[in-house]
Amino acid sequence: MNEQQSIVDFYTEFVLPGLAERLDTAFPEFGWQRDARGWIATNEEMTHRTLGVRANRVVAHGPAPRGFLIHGGEATLWTAYVNGGSVPKGVEFVRVVKEIAQRSGTDTSPIERPAPRDHRIDLLHDFFSLCRRELAAEGGSRAREYLERRGLPVDAIEHCGLGVVPNPASSRRALQAAGYSESEIDRSNVLADSRWAGRVCGAWRDESGRVRTLWTRALDDGETPGSRYLYLRGASRTDLPPYGLSRVLKQPLPARRQLVLVEGLFDVHQLRSREVENVAALGGTGVRTRTFERLAQLGFERVTLCLDRDDAGRAAIGRAVEQSARAARSPAVFVVDPDHFAPAKDPDALVWERGVDAWLAVLRTAECGVAWSARELLGGAHPEADQTVRRAALMRAGAWLGKLGPRLALEQEDAVRSVAAQCGYTPEAVERAFRSRYWERLVDGPSRQDERSASLGVER
Repeated sequence: MNEQQSIVDFYTEFVLPGLAERLDTAFPEFGWQRDARGWIATNEEMTHRTLGVRANRVVAHGPAPRGFLIHGGEATLWTAYVNGGSVPKGVEFVRVVKEIAQRSGTDTSPIERPAPRDHRIDLLHDFFSLCRRELAAEGGSRAREYLERRGLPVDAIEHCGLGVVPNPASSRRALQAAGYSESEIDRSNVLADSRWAGRVCGAWRDESGRVRTLWTRALDDGETPGSRYLYLRGASRTDLPPYGLSRVLKQPLPARRQLVLVEGLFDVHQLRSREVENVAALGGTGVRTRTFERLAQLGFERVTLCLDRDDAGRAAIGRAVEQSARAARSPAVFVVDPDHFAPAKDPDALVWERGVDAWLAVLRTAECGVAWSARELLGGAHPEADQTVRRAALMRAGAWLGKLGPRLALEQEDAVRSVAAQCGYTPEAVERAFRSRYWERLVDGPSRQDERSASLGVER
């Protein structure tokens, strides 16, 4: 209780007054500007997207406001805003206070206490350091050749964030020399898989940069898909941030407002070797709502999805947009249609074959994720298609768009225009049909008309 009370006092006496002086740099996404009573928001796009109101209705008034107020609505504490909408408690409160202090330029040393050492994390860190050194040594020659063949610039390989797994005997001796016991080494599982030796490896870190798990990649592309990538046994990735995010978070806040999410781990290293820093990987095709909420908390304003050019990648984009739409808060989500990578399959191959300029050109094609997903639901519908096909396609899109919350109202409107154009109807007619058939039912409940089989009945 005394420790928690001291955190509260620090927050009240030091952080909030400092925040009141630097609100425009601490939370730049609002576009704060001074007024006679404190601060008023000016970023219309952000307040419409995240709060569903005009910017001039959002204020932070008073000498040291504890949060912001929406005129005619609720007040939101800074701690709740940073924590994704819920008021933090316990260790989460401490974390949030530190983050707000850092945003406001307040020295956190009065509340810093050394965390107890986690020997397993230390061991993973030291093992990966061995792997990094092995890549630069004689034992890493074959891995270096492989990375060169994969298109990584020769002068970037040493600093690309990868390593190569040494043989188990030398790894064990080195870890023992560093003070780890036999049981600690065995429990870590870094030597548990005999297939690891000689493979390229990388470290998956948490937001603070601590190594939480490891992955390895075979040098032989002939390996079966199931064994090409191997992960550390017993180490879950469920609660970890996207791969490589910790490095993005080291950048100043203004430099990391935009993030590109790719699918493959190697995509990150290929892009980093070309000095593309604002990129992280899902490490597969799954992403959770919580991920988008956390990215918003960390100050990201825009996320662009660049997943692989295959059926799994397209389906994953749709699921990711759905998860972001369900989030209480989320960065604006944009999508690069995978077809823009053609003939390459993914960002790794694109940059390898055509260079970083091709990557930058592809990024410029990014579009609103909601509109992209709505058009995906249309399937092959087009203005010349059979009327039944077009109307069935619009039924799918309308039902999905109707589920979106108020913070996505602008994206919803853009999507209506997009699907209307693809099916050959006017946006006004499609919007009328959507509102009567799909959107109002969310408020009024199912009607008898909803229960009837229906064509849209929109006018061309």
